[in-house]
Order: sequence, then structure tokens, then C-alpha cells
Amino acid sequence: MAKRIILYTGKGGVGKTTVAAATALLAAKKGYKVLVISTDAAHSLGDSFDMELGPEPKEIMPNLFAQEVDVYYSVEKYWGKLTEYLQSLLRWLKVDEILTEEFSILPGMEEVSSFLWVYHHFQDELYDVIIVDSAPTGETLRLLSLPDVARWWIVKVFPIERKVIKVIRPAMKVVTDMPLPEDHTYDAIEELFDKLDSIHNTFSNPEITSIRLVLNLEKMVIKETQRAYTYLNLYGYPVDSVIINRTMPKELEHPFFEEWKKTQLGYREEVEELFSPIPTFEAKLFSKEVLGMNSLEEFGLNLFSKKDPIRIFFKGKPYEIIKEGGSYQLLLKLPFVSKEEIKLFQIKDELTIQIENHRRNILLPRFLADLPVKEAKYQDEMLRIIFEKKERKPRG
Repeated sequence: MAKRIILYTGKGGVGKTTVAAATALLAAKKGYKVLVISTDAAHSLGDSFDMELGPEPKEIMPNLFAQEVDVYYSVEKYWGKLTEYLQSLLRWLKVDEILTEEFSILPGMEEVSSFLWVYHHFQDELYDVIIVDSAPTGETLRLLSLPDVARWWIVKVFPIERKVIKVIRPAMKVVTDMPLPEDHTYDAIEELFDKLDSIHNTFSNPEITSIRLVLNLEKMVIKETQRAYTYLNLYGYPVDSVIINRTMPKELEHPFFEEWKKTQLGYREEVEELFSPIPTFEAKLFSKEVLGMNSLEEFGLNLFSKKDPIRIFFKGKPYEIIKEGGSYQLLLKLPFVSKEEIKLFQIKDELTIQIENHRRNILLPRFLADLPVKEAKYQDEMLRIIFEKKERKPRG
């Protein structure tokens, strides 16, 4: 299996693609066999390397392969059975043939296909490290939360729906020629959701995956990065560093830039404080576009200096369960939120934590499943959920 997965995310326009490409180039120069894959529909990875890329990995220099995910190619590869059924249903509904192909690609298929590519390459064991140039923060967070939603659907809804269709299919065929999903369609869906679950397990393993947040020293960008960090903690994904891109170099001396440099210095200190103890790396603003191998190598060396760019820079537990004073407590680090923003629900063995539009379902271990939540406290960026003590039954 691939030894490492590194995923770069951040607000649109902060320079994720440049950072991902430079990291990949440096790692390849150090002797690692590297794949850098773009999951962003904008597809600027090829522009960064100053060459054409395709929907399959392409070797662009010794040890370095690059790929830009293509939506139609990927949907056909990973969603073939489902799109076949959707197209047959749309044809039955007399939808125009051109629109049939377009409508059979459901929202989210492209993004999910991107991560299925990552999973496929991870399982293939062809690369030492896979570097992901991901979509802007919001899209990436929706995608990273999908395995949680999928797991709930596959456990709670999928078995019932499949049984119902199996029962009504013979009767429906008598009264209508409307196509119904066959068993092989459900098999394909189940296989996909199993892969999504495996993706979550892989991406939440800090020994394998590191998520790196890329930002510029601007107020709105820093705020969005804070929110992203909160949600990544909520879903249990490991962040190992923050990349500060396009800082004004010290040698840039001109009255016009003095206020910018002063503003950036203040935000620089704020970022260090906000994300501590996670390490930060800084890349200065170059005097020209960072395009092509030579510029990317210079950028990467400026960013990481002599450090190995694929090492794990920070490890921390997303949540842990402890026993204190006879009560079990679940501790979850949630920075940059107020206690009023946190909502908590418990249904039997399932605990749901919601912040704004993002929610995470935590399947409780068996020893907590029958214990109701007594109270929840939020202090020092830590959510502490305390469960009722289990009463001992008197011996008869």
C-alpha cells in the first residue's frame, strides 16, 4: 500500500495547486515514487507543471506521476451500473437522449469519483505517497463528510429499500414497463459505499493521511481556514500543518507595501496562535508566476527548506474516551466555536454532534450504547460529553 496520503485544501485561490505540485516534485527528487492527483474541477495542475495531463496517471519525470480527474471518464469507471439504470429510467420517461447522459450524473458523483481514484491508487501499492490537490474547502468538507452519511444510509435505509424493491418487482413488471433497479445495481451501490467507508478509515488514520490547510494572510481566508479546521476535527481527520502562502518578502522595500507587510505580520502572529501546536510553514510571494519544474522546485525548497515534505509534522487524537469519577467521558477537540453553536443528539448507540450545517454521527462502543448523556461541557476548545453512571443491580 501507499505509505502516505497528503491532502491540501483551503479557500479558492490561495495556491493549493502550487503547494501540492511543489511538494510532489520535492518528494520525487528525494527518491519517493509519487502520484499527485487533482480533484478540483478547475484542473490547474497541468498548468502548474506547464504540460498537458489526462484522466489516468502520466509520468512527467522520474518517480513523479500526475493525474487530473475527468468527470465523465470517472463516472463511467466507478458508477457504471448506477448510471446505466438512471439512463434507462430517463429514456423510459422520454427525456431527450443528449440530456439523458447529462442528467444521469448526480450531484456529488464527480467529487466522490475523485476520492475513489485516491482509494484505488492507495490499494494498488504502486506509489510511496499520493498527494491530493483538492477542491476548495467547502466542497472538500462536503466530500469528507459523505462517508459518515453513507454509513448511516447503508445501515439504516439500504437493506429495507432493497427488500421492498425485491418484493414489488414481479408485480410492477405486470402493470408497467418502468425499469426498476436490479440486484446487480444494488450490489454496485453497496460496493461503492463499502469503499467510501474504507476511504474514511484511511483518511482518518494519522499514520497514513495528513491534511494540510493552505491560507493567505487575509482576514476572510483565515476565518474560513478556522472553520475548516473545526469541521475536520469534528469528522476526525488529522491536520498536520498549516501552509501560509504568498507572504511579503523582507527584501521588498517600498512605501506602497509597508502597510501590507505590517498587516501580514499581525495576521502571521494570529495564525501561529490560533493553530498552535500545529506547525506552520511559510512560502514567500515570488516575483513571477510559479510555473514549470524549476520554479516549483525553488518554491518547494523555500517552503520546506531541508525538511522531508512527506513526513508527519503533527499527530493528535480527534477524540478519546476516558473514565473519570466512575463516569465515562467522550472528549472531542473543537476549536473556533462557541458552545451555543454545538448541538447534541443521542439515539440509542448513535451520538450526533452538529455545528451549523455539518454533523457527525459517532457510533458509540457497546459499553456506552445503553448509557444516556448526562451533560456536555465546552471549555478550552474541548467538548466533554459525560455519560450517566451505570447503576449496579443489587444481587438477588
